[in-house]
Amino acid sequence: MKNRSKKIKRDVIAAMRAAAMPPQLIYAYERTGFLLSQEGYKSLSPQDKAEYDAAIAEYYAKNKAK
Repeated sequence: MKNRSKKIKRDVIAAMRAAAMPPQLIYAYERTGFLLSQEGYKSLSPQDKAEYDAAIAEYYAKNKAK
């Protein structure tokens, strides 16, 4: 089952890249597993929202020098 979920995650990431989604959203998905719309983001718990926001901030911090 674990291998199956890894494949699904790889396939979702490939689809996100093919759809030219913003890289910070792809990164956040990789880190959190959350694939969100604006409404989905609004409905996250404060803890999940903090985790997602931290992943976005981490993306920008890592890519600031590039």
